[in-house]
Amino acid sequence: MANFNEDSLNLNLTTSQGTQVLYQPVLNRQLLASVRTNGIHHQFGQKTPIPKGKGKLVAWDKMSPLPKAKKPLEEGITPVGTAINISRVTAVPEQYGAYISITDRMDYFTPNPDPQVLKYNERLADNAAETLDSLTADVLAAGTNVQYAGGKTSRAGLTADCVLTVDEIRKAVRTLKGNKAKPIDRDFVCIIHTDAAYDLMSDPKWETPHMYSDTKELYNGEIGRLYGVRFVETPDAVVFRGTSLKTATGFDELSVVDVDTAAKKLYIYETLTPAQASALANKTILVNGFKYTVASAAAGSLPAPAGGFGASLTLSAAPDSSIKTDMKIYSGEGAGGGVPVYSTLVIGADAYGVTDPKSTIENITKPLGSAGTADPLDQRSTMGWKSYHLAKILADEWMVRIESVASRYAA
Repeated sequence: MANFNEDSLNLNLTTSQGTQVLYQPVLNRQLLASVRTNGIHHQFGQKTPIPKGKGKLVAWDKMSPLPKAKKPLEEGITPVGTAINISRVTAVPEQYGAYISITDRMDYFTPNPDPQVLKYNERLADNAAETLDSLTADVLAAGTNVQYAGGKTSRAGLTADCVLTVDEIRKAVRTLKGNKAKPIDRDFVCIIHTDAAYDLMSDPKWETPHMYSDTKELYNGEIGRLYGVRFVETPDAVVFRGTSLKTATGFDELSVVDVDTAAKKLYIYETLTPAQASALANKTILVNGFKYTVASAAAGSLPAPAGGFGASLTLSAAPDSSIKTDMKIYSGEGAGGGVPVYSTLVIGADAYGVTDPKSTIENITKPLGSAGTADPLDQRSTMGWKSYHLAKILADEWMVRIESVASRYAA
């Protein structure tokens, strides 16, 4: 079992001031490319820039359809004009970011630190993409146009047999067409979790999607097309798992850093206070599909003192051998019928708006010595990302959220 102290976490350092200047444009491009490539929910929103120096307010305009002009024109008489109803959605973007702290040992032990800089930035780019896409997904999951699988009328009413089927997709398409939603480039788009996609493709009505006859670029994460819908799969689609973990710790999820099967312990990356650790006792958690009860929890943080560990959860049963480092811990009480509930979005054009990160996302590198007297021996440097972001639903009627359970948890 590893000791999670500062030496094991922060063995490396960033590059010199000269390398920072050399790499800054490259690092910024790497961040932006990751956000655009991995931002599944970002792809289908109405995008707007955040121009510098133009004020904080971001706005999207929605034009309502014009009434049918069914009155015959009269010879020589100009008809009364039709007013266009424009509704404006405005909001103020928030700023988000994260950084890593790294020590001076890479300059000492590594012959060429430059490739390591790109590796660090790649991880930060992944974090930026996942963060911004998750923020957009959370907004979309709060939409009011909801369809519950199996004909149920509420999330709490969903049972183990209420999995996603082709018929549920067809119902959502019927709703969008009835609301006169426009397709996105000829098709509606469905953003679907990997667990829900497994159930959908197990439906006998699912057909092997045909090969595309044109050279149109596939969407990021696309797995096929059926009944006028293009399906885009992501493990980061919203899942309603319950709120006990958030209530106890303030975190939506926790991250495993080590497993001690003999002691029935999961060590976690996040910091827990004594009060948070106490609040976790007797809570149900979900890890890699397995449910456990937390017998007790220990407060702590990383990096820990030499020879020590961070916070940990002691379980009522030994954790399964399949549980590994970096796996996520979620609330285990479920949101419907005691199991997680999956959000599947079927979307038309202009259903929601998102800000374009192109003008705001940036890599920020602070080299050794930049902290002045706060780091008198030039031992630490940092590298991080920062960006503004905003997402807003523009037309609830042009987006359907299907809520279902997954066969993975049917037992």
